[in-house]
Amino acid sequence: MIDHSQIDQYHSLDGIPAMTSPQVHAYLTQLGRSWTGQGTAMELGCWLGASSVALLRGLAQAGYNMPYWAFDAWNVNKDQIPKAKAQGCHLILGQNSELMFLNNVRPVYSDIISCRGSLPATLTKYDNQPIEFCIFDAPKAEPTFTECIKRLSPHWIPGVTVLGLLDYHFYQRHKGAKRIKFRAPVDYMEKYGRHFEVEKKWDNECAVFFRYLKNF
Repeated sequence: MIDHSQIDQYHSLDGIPAMTSPQVHAYLTQLGRSWTGQGTAMELGCWLGASSVALLRGLAQAGYNMPYWAFDAWNVNKDQIPKAKAQGCHLILGQNSELMFLNNVRPVYSDIISCRGSLPATLTKYDNQPIEFCIFDAPKAEPTFTECIKRLSPHWIPGVTVLGLLDYHFYQRHKGAKRIKFRAPVDYMEKYGRHFEVEKKWDNECAVFFRYLKNF
């Protein structure tokens, strides 16, 4: 069982409010450094850009020269406001936060394709290039999770693609119907786990990273 008292301690990344821990950010940078040049990188659910910045730092060091695809609603909701405020950032309900995201990430890497809107609908904008790093944050409930997987998995590279599920253990924070709803990533891996291997996990983190091994 994950210790949620540790998970809920948010730490900004260079002043960017974050919902992901420093050790996961450090791993994202390490992961970016391992880029092989075979595919592009993307994140679904970028918020203000802390996890994207962490990954892009590593990618830039590896010589990444492809677009970075960023998908988010970028419409401030009531849950985001106190989390941002606790980290020194003032948000307003309903605010379009896309420009804040871009201002945070572009100093690290400039070729960003940001797609604002609901998932999985905005994934129709993706250009179908092979994907090397596929980071899921926002999609963690059905039917959105599976629909996003179906849209992107044809572009994963066997033996190469890393699927990062930043809220893999999020369901443990909930009970009843919500717990079932947010088990989507776990249920998926229980069904299709033979196509993956665990690349990185921690004892006290929501995030788990998987390497895609073989086609479905």
